[in-house]
Amino acid sequence: MPTPHPHFDDHGTLDWHTAWADAAAKARETGKRIFIEFGREL
Repeated sequence: MPTPHPHFDDHGTLDWHTAWADAAAKARETGKRIFIEFGREL
């Protein structure tokens, strides 16, 4: 089960991480690339 998006329900589209170390470890483990979403909450 994917980790949910931290701000909205994306219906499990991606496995989201809020810490770089967690994302990097998962990417190494699975051989996948990292997608970085950057934005501001208003």
